[in-house]
Amino acid sequence: MAVAAGAVGLALVAGACGGPAWTPSDKTVSGADAATSTLDAETTATLSKILEDGFATPGMPGVAAYVKIGDGEWNEALGVGDLDTGEPFDPAAHVRIASITKTFTATAVLELVDQGKVSLDDTLDTYVPGITNGSTITVRDLLAMTSGVWDFTSDDALIARWTADPTMPWTLDDTIALIKGKPAQFAPGEKVLYTDSNYALLTKILEEVTGMTGSEAVTSMVIEPLGLTETRFPAADQTGVPDPHQQGYRPPGQELDALDTLVPVSEINPEVASGAGNMTSTLPDLAIWARALANGDLLSPELQQQRLEFRRFDGQKVDVGYGLGVLRLNDVIGHDGAIIGYSSVAMYYPPADATFVIVGNASSNFTTPTMDIFLQMLAALYPDQVK
Repeated sequence: MAVAAGAVGLALVAGACGGPAWTPSDKTVSGADAATSTLDAETTATLSKILEDGFATPGMPGVAAYVKIGDGEWNEALGVGDLDTGEPFDPAAHVRIASITKTFTATAVLELVDQGKVSLDDTLDTYVPGITNGSTITVRDLLAMTSGVWDFTSDDALIARWTADPTMPWTLDDTIALIKGKPAQFAPGEKVLYTDSNYALLTKILEEVTGMTGSEAVTSMVIEPLGLTETRFPAADQTGVPDPHQQGYRPPGQELDALDTLVPVSEINPEVASGAGNMTSTLPDLAIWARALANGDLLSPELQQQRLEFRRFDGQKVDVGYGLGVLRLNDVIGHDGAIIGYSSVAMYYPPADATFVIVGNASSNFTTPTMDIFLQMLAALYPDQVK
C-alpha cells in the first residue's frame, strides 16, 4: 500500500462523459518526436533487456510487462507464477494491485463530486468525525495527499501483526478508530505526503454517501462501467485472489532477496488495506484502466482537469507528485503499488498514446520492483520524462 518506492526514490537515481483533460508540462515531447518511439525490433529488444535485467535484480519469482504505443503492442513474461510447481508466469492471471486501488477509490469519490453529492471543499468531519484537524481537512486534501492526517501504515505494531497473520480480524472501522485521536503530521495543505489513511477515510466517505460498501460502490461506479471483468474490489469475506492467479511471495524483511528466502502469501483480509490497496486485477485490465484513468473516461472534462493538477512531493528534485488520486511524473499519469506478495505499476503517457503495465509476484508492503523496471523503460523511450 505504501508510497511508490521507485517514484519517491527517483531523484536519488535519476470515455463515458469526459474526454482527455491532460495538461502538458515543459517536458512534453512534441507530436512528431513522440511518434519516433515505435515498437520496432530495436525498441522491443531494448524493452526485453530492461525487463530481463530488472527481473534478475530484485528476486521476484515472476514478472510480466506490457507496452502499447499507438497501435503497436509488446508483452513478455519471465519466471514462474509458483515456486513449488514451476508453472510459468501467466501474464493474464490475477494479481493484487495494491495502491493502484487508490485510483479506483478516488474515481468513485470524484463521480460523487460530478453528481453534486460531495464537494471537494467538504470537510472531513462532515462524514467522519473525530479525526485531528477534521474541521479543516477537505475531501480535496484527502484525495491529493495534503491532509496531514496520521498514517495507519506507519504503525509498526499493526504492520508486524498483519505481516505475521495477513487474515487477522480487522475492519475499516478499526482503521478509522486507530486514526482517531492521533496527532496530525502537518497542517492541511502544508505539504504533499503520501499517506494511506487518506484513502481509508475516503472509502468511509464513499460508504457514508452511497449507502453501499466500498466494494459495491467501486464495482458499480468504476469497474462495471468500463467492462473490467477481471478486476475486483473484494468484499470483506473475499480474502483470496481470483483464479487463475499468481502465487504471491513476501521477503522475511522489507527488501527482496534470494528466492529461497521468500514466504508465500495467499489469503489477506481485504479490510486492512481497504480502498487504499485491496484490489485485484490482471495485466490486460490494467492496460485498459491506465488509459481510461488518464483520459477521464468516467468524469466530466472540468473535473478531470482538476484531477491532473498535481503538486510535487516534498523533497523531490524532479516533477513527481500527486493529483486527485493519481500519481504524475512530468507528463506520465497512473499509479504503482506494493502489498505483501505483489508489485504492480500502470502508467499512460498521453503525447505518445503509450501505455505501460508491469506486474510481479513478490513484494513487502514497501517495495515496488516493477516501478523500477518501468522507470528504466520510460528513460529508454522518453528520457525527458524522468528528468
